[in-house]
Amino acid sequence: MADKHRPREAVDYSHLVREVFDTCLRVKPKDRVWIQSWDHTLDLARALASGCSSRACSYLLSIRYEDLWLRSILDGSKEQLSVVGSQEAAALAETEFYIFTLGPRNPIPWSAIPKEKRGMVSVWLDVRYDKTPYAKEWARIASEHRVRMLAIEATLATPERARAQGLNYEEWRNVMFKGCLVDHEKMARRGKVLAKLLSGRGNVRMTTPFGTDLSLELDRRPVGVSDGIAREEEAKMAMVTFLPAGALEVSVKEDSANGTVVYDVPVPAGTSRVDKLKVLVRDGQAIRHEAVEGDGVFQQYLEEGGGGAGQCAFIGFGLNPNLRPGCTQDDKVLGGVTIGFGDNTTKGGKNTANGEWWASMTRATVAIDGMTVLSNGKLLV
Repeated sequence: MADKHRPREAVDYSHLVREVFDTCLRVKPKDRVWIQSWDHTLDLARALASGCSSRACSYLLSIRYEDLWLRSILDGSKEQLSVVGSQEAAALAETEFYIFTLGPRNPIPWSAIPKEKRGMVSVWLDVRYDKTPYAKEWARIASEHRVRMLAIEATLATPERARAQGLNYEEWRNVMFKGCLVDHEKMARRGKVLAKLLSGRGNVRMTTPFGTDLSLELDRRPVGVSDGIAREEEAKMAMVTFLPAGALEVSVKEDSANGTVVYDVPVPAGTSRVDKLKVLVRDGQAIRHEAVEGDGVFQQYLEEGGGGAGQCAFIGFGLNPNLRPGCTQDDKVLGGVTIGFGDNTTKGGKNTANGEWWASMTRATVAIDGMTVLSNGKLLV
């Protein structure tokens, strides 16, 4: 019988620490680093702090406790939740590299949070995804001081969140952390080539063995590449680099999509899931949909998302060879293709909606103006 009092075996984070400091951030001696950890990620935080010391960097290590964090939301006023505290603001202004783990350990209990406060809960800090007043103020300070920010998203893989999403915890965690250990420089080079092909005008045709047959048009939109490397230009815009990385996205001409989209990978949706969702698209709009399971979830999204929710809005490609479908990072899996509906204004598009819906497909073949860039799920560039 296992000894329940035996200390948990330590995880070796040395490879991840090297990748974060030497490739993703490229820190130098005397750089100032702030490490923000949740209480369930202290082992990783300790390893990151040790990495600072071995590189002769000065560092600040702070800890966020889940119970205190939740209590501050429940007890604090909307005004208090909107403001970056003076001590936090001062620390951020004196920071060159901000590294934070994502959490908390448990799924956020949204039903226990008053409705008027739910829009004040900040998690991602990146204003592309985090629309809270707090994140907006944080971004202003970070941009002013050119802080390079990196978030370790792999720490969302906890036993509690795995149970809530019906995932195998050990498998999920292994895939998430393995996805952080990819060759980021090689992925960045590949992303640069593909981004060039997607940044102009052109017709895109994609098919899959599962029934997807869709055409759409590119319209000289900016291409967003998540390659895991934090750069100066991203710091100017207060963009966060997330690990695992590996997604490339571009908005499309809003009325151009025609055909059928079939998402062959199941989509987690809270305690539910959407399986084999099929969407018929005409002149950029979703006009009919059905699913083997969870069709009502997509219908609810359309009803709550406003008039632009059904607009085919963007296309994405996965670049990360260490990730696998079904582990919450489907848009980053090498060879996968993502089609998104709804708001695309943060991607340089023109469609507004209350949120977005996206999911990914496998074994796709994609051609841009007749040039095949993906063949049966194999990226050719």
